[in-house]
Amino acid sequence: MLFRVSQVLALVALACGNSWAWPRYQSSMTLELHFPSARPYVALTVAQIERVKQQAAKSAVAKAQVGRVVAQAAGFIANPLGTLRPGDDSQHRNNGNHLLTAALAYAFTGDRRYAEWTRDGLLAYAAVYPGIALTSASTRLFTESLYEASWLVEVAQAYDLVAASGVFTAGQTQRVEDDLLRKAVTCFKIEDFQNDPRIQNLHFRCYNFQAWHVAAVALVGLAVQDRELVDWAINSPYGFRHLVAHDIDDDGMFWERSEGYHEYVLEALVPLAEAMFHCGVDLYHLSVPADRSKDEDAHYMTDTSDRPKSIQMMFESLFYLTFPDLSYPALGDSDAGPLRAGITYLTGYERYHDAKLAWLLARGGNEPRDWRWLLYDLPAEAPASLPLEEGRFANTGEYRDGCSLFPSIGLAVLRQATGDYTRQPDSTAISLSYGPHGGGHGHSDALNLVVYAQGRQWAPDFGSMPYESHWKEEWTAQSVSHNTIVVDGISQKPTGRRNVMWPTDNAADRVFGVLERFDPAAKSASATNDRAYAGIRLRRAVRLDGSRVVDIFSAADAQGATHQYDYVLHIDGQLAASSTALEAASGKLGEVCGYQLVEQKQRGTAAGSFHLTFAHEGKQLRVWLAGEGATEVILGDGLTNSPDRKMTTLVLRRKTPATQFVTVIEPVNAAGAIRSVRPDAAGIVIESAIGTHRVRLE
Repeated sequence: MLFRVSQVLALVALACGNSWAWPRYQSSMTLELHFPSARPYVALTVAQIERVKQQAAKSAVAKAQVGRVVAQAAGFIANPLGTLRPGDDSQHRNNGNHLLTAALAYAFTGDRRYAEWTRDGLLAYAAVYPGIALTSASTRLFTESLYEASWLVEVAQAYDLVAASGVFTAGQTQRVEDDLLRKAVTCFKIEDFQNDPRIQNLHFRCYNFQAWHVAAVALVGLAVQDRELVDWAINSPYGFRHLVAHDIDDDGMFWERSEGYHEYVLEALVPLAEAMFHCGVDLYHLSVPADRSKDEDAHYMTDTSDRPKSIQMMFESLFYLTFPDLSYPALGDSDAGPLRAGITYLTGYERYHDAKLAWLLARGGNEPRDWRWLLYDLPAEAPASLPLEEGRFANTGEYRDGCSLFPSIGLAVLRQATGDYTRQPDSTAISLSYGPHGGGHGHSDALNLVVYAQGRQWAPDFGSMPYESHWKEEWTAQSVSHNTIVVDGISQKPTGRRNVMWPTDNAADRVFGVLERFDPAAKSASATNDRAYAGIRLRRAVRLDGSRVVDIFSAADAQGATHQYDYVLHIDGQLAASSTALEAASGKLGEVCGYQLVEQKQRGTAAGSFHLTFAHEGKQLRVWLAGEGATEVILGDGLTNSPDRKMTTLVLRRKTPATQFVTVIEPVNAAGAIRSVRPDAAGIVIESAIGTHRVRLE
């Protein structure tokens, strides 16, 4: 996963005066490392290898899983690695995987050919690596340090698997350890935290990059039995302890505010924690005092408690974020899931025996199961229902009456169903996103809404277009690609008028909202944001009325200036009916800020209340607008997270100093279909086939 920063991120010092300097380590943890007497122990232990062999001897499925590793390795060792060229990311990424696969084949078969090929590959890298200059990105082989670190994780694991195979001379061992492994560590290992220019780059402090940097240094330290390297990875100012204390939010989510990157960080931390566990240090149950001592530029603090933290919080938080199909609202540069029973969660279950993980693993069928699934037993027993607990999750997360609140990342999830909502897949659920921007992987989407109903996300968020594509900066970084309000056709801060791949705010100019209300019993939430647009206050209040969504979105200029307010909703369906007249339209919706990527199809002007019906595979969603006055209605085809797939974009437009869009989003059920929605003095009146009732506006 790539994050590229064009500008140097400023280092924000603690409020202790300019004379303050970094200590060598902060709040050091004494590491009682015990290197096993026999290798390997980094990726696998001797006992685990024996377990895999026994499993393969007893089970045809296990035999096939191991056989696939050996067959792949046999293909790899038929050829040398080839010329090693700096900057060829795909080549080196493949080579790292091939080296690890061959080393695993040796571990499972004892065939020296695999160990010899792995040795030769490691020596080939050791021969060229010291002569390659360190780039400005702090890499030698790759274009990004993240890639170099994830490659080094595999290389260190591969070396440990064959180090005791007998194929190395003493000189070859030293060359691999000194000229490759130790040399590679210098890409990430900062010693002078006051003056090293790399510390100005947030990637070397808090992003997902640093999780992989730390893992790479630790695994090399373990592989070459260098206690100082391991100590640095755990205890240095931006090591593992800092990551847990500072970068895991109080609600259990990683601070970048993206489910995809949350899981990507776990993918780095689990191999680290496993290797440390093999050497006598349990990072899984390490509880670290919270660190809210300072902001880190784009990573400013949003926690509200001083409770200690652990990586266990990361294993549980995503459960509380999901919709009934286990998908989730895509936050920032993330996909929408669903939450899968991957190998990370099998390892987590082995270490925590969490009933939620057992439930997820018991569902099965979500991931092709490779040899790693042979390392641990699946849960012998698992709850039949998703065992979410009423009350608090992580440190400050709330789960009550089927609804979840993530106070640190600023997200409320309202669900119609309580209990095991996955057993009610047609029930409605929504998310209201109001929190901090989330660094460069965040989007300019304050008060974004995602709607799940009838077994699917009817109004989704798209996450990200492909990285380094122009669509990334022209579409998903722009506010019009989200379900929110856009003012004057210009994206919210920090994107604004720019086309920018990685928009970021910072501690001095934060773009975040404030939660007003979270009422699980009433299935309602509301939040405000007065930082997305200068001088304009946005407020959104949402409520579930049975399966329906009542959405009240207001915008007002403090000085009374007139603006164009666009209420945008992306709907995964085609227009089937409209109660207001629409005419055919064509051409781009605008010229900038993503509007140029919406192709108009129909438009018209509605006076007062109206409704639009959308259809998808026999299901219908109806959007009602209640109110007086004129609203311009625009329907177009907008992009999604793929340039090849379009989706309906609905824009409701008003030009005024202040406005309030009052909508009811109805998953259509013929037995209880809405007949009319109208405003009155106290709220809105909904008349349906089963009766009439009033919903009070908040």
